Amino acid sequence: MRSPLVSIPARTGIFPLGSATVPTTSPLLRFRNGLNIPSDGEYGLAIVGEGEGRRRLVQTLLSKYRFHPHPPAPGVFPYAYNWGLEAAHTQGITNPIQSPPSIRHLTFSKPSATGEFTDFTARYGALQEEDKDTLLQFFRESLFPAPTDDAIAAIASILRIEHLLHLPLVALSSGQTRRSRIAAGLLAAPRMLILEDPFAGLDVQSRKEIASMLGQVNSGAVNLKTPSQDARSREEDAMRLVLSLRGTGTIGLPEYVTHVARVMGGEVETLGKEEYVERVKDEEGTHHVVPDARQAVIHTAESSAKPVVDVQGVSIAYGEVKVLDNVSWRIHPGQRWHLQGSNGCGKTTLLSLILGHHPKSFSLPAETLSIFSKPRREVATPTLRRRIGHASPEIFAAFPRSMGLSAGEAVGTGYEGVFSRRRMTEEQRTRIQSLLEPFVDLLDRKRTPSSVNATSSTTPTKSTLDLIYDTDFSHFPANQQALLLFLRAIVSRPSLLILDEASQGMDEETWARCRVLLDKEWAEIAQQAASATGDEQAVVVVSHWEEEVPWDAGSGRVLRLHEGKVVHQE
Repeated sequence: MRSPLVSIPARTGIFPLGSATVPTTSPLLRFRNGLNIPSDGEYGLAIVGEGEGRRRLVQTLLSKYRFHPHPPAPGVFPYAYNWGLEAAHTQGITNPIQSPPSIRHLTFSKPSATGEFTDFTARYGALQEEDKDTLLQFFRESLFPAPTDDAIAAIASILRIEHLLHLPLVALSSGQTRRSRIAAGLLAAPRMLILEDPFAGLDVQSRKEIASMLGQVNSGAVNLKTPSQDARSREEDAMRLVLSLRGTGTIGLPEYVTHVARVMGGEVETLGKEEYVERVKDEEGTHHVVPDARQAVIHTAESSAKPVVDVQGVSIAYGEVKVLDNVSWRIHPGQRWHLQGSNGCGKTTLLSLILGHHPKSFSLPAETLSIFSKPRREVATPTLRRRIGHASPEIFAAFPRSMGLSAGEAVGTGYEGVFSRRRMTEEQRTRIQSLLEPFVDLLDRKRTPSSVNATSSTTPTKSTLDLIYDTDFSHFPANQQALLLFLRAIVSRPSLLILDEASQGMDEETWARCRVLLDKEWAEIAQQAASATGDEQAVVVVSHWEEEVPWDAGSGRVLRLHEGKVVHQE
């Protein structure tokens, strides 16, 4: 019997590193019945529950916290470096740095490494010299130990990214980037790979394919050994996968998952998969994360106002590949559109034309593409940025974090659609704080998960809102940064709001509250429009999850693309 990878005893609490030996405060998390991840045999773990709790459990597995009163048993975790030394000795590696990593963490809500603004529109224009590194070069030169060509070919085939290997990294779409990053994590061949929300941003078929492939890796059926590794048994080569999933995790829970670690109220409970699924069924209808019922009525009738966007017979090709093929789409004020389609079907390119990011949007005639009733070349870029609110994973990754923007300033950049500091009026500061207020219990850094009550009616003090407003944007965790960038998209009540996978990185409770906020915003905008002070807001949402669309089923309109063509519009 081999030592387990992870063995955390029951009733163990975790505390910040550097805290007192005998803690005087409540633990960040407490393990009700422990957590044991074996190093062999059939086993797959999913982490579900509260967003902040999931994040802290992942950080626990990365040895970011201290344990009390029961330290974990010896094994791979939390002694990753010692395991590396042992592996180096048994494999005859003189430099232990060359030994395979024990634990690798793969998160997709990841900003640029430098914290500077990165031009997420570069894929549509001329590539800079530093942007020309291909995906294959990245696999060969950035992973250590370097994977074999056979391993790269095997993973590329399973993930269906063979055709991407010779493309520049900057040219990959968000879905292609996600597949490529999963491939990189697998090719690093760690003993345990933690993947946070790996299925977000993927279409239904891709989710099935990725889940199947991860099951093969988890069982050791896929050989990812590097030349420096011993010819160990397949069972010993098996890579343990830990998935952190949004919501209850019952939707799309991979078949190979055998156990679930559920985090609720600051407590971790480990359950068998069947027991967990039965418990969730029993709890359905008794647990609510939305503080108030959604009341707004969605208006989708044809408007007499001029269209916000008018696309007629647009085709875009890269070489011989047609990305958009004779696409027509008209968006009127007040309409809600769900833009659907599998990864790589042309959604991102279509939105890039509307947003004015794609260079071809400048050359298309008015009868083919008009934005706010004018051809793109007649609408100044600053005007587009002010009138179109935009939230997406690309915005999240590109947003600057090194210039010291506060949370309020980051939200306020949405007034001009810029990525730099701007002066805020008192009226704008008040507006920003009104958007922060419904989320104060989530954004208040002094609170712990166990002290947060989603249904609390306590009104935050002005000093609390001021503190959140003035806290450095980069000091918030990724899920709260995603929330702030969502608020950035809606702060100016733009004529057109584009939410492209905007809920990625947020936990389910936060997105539920965002939906409530959107209802309130739309009701107020509709009231203003009824008094002839403006038009209703047009909205385009991109999501592969029907339940994440911020209006009730059947209340909005649908445009579905397949291989660049419109296959459904209603």
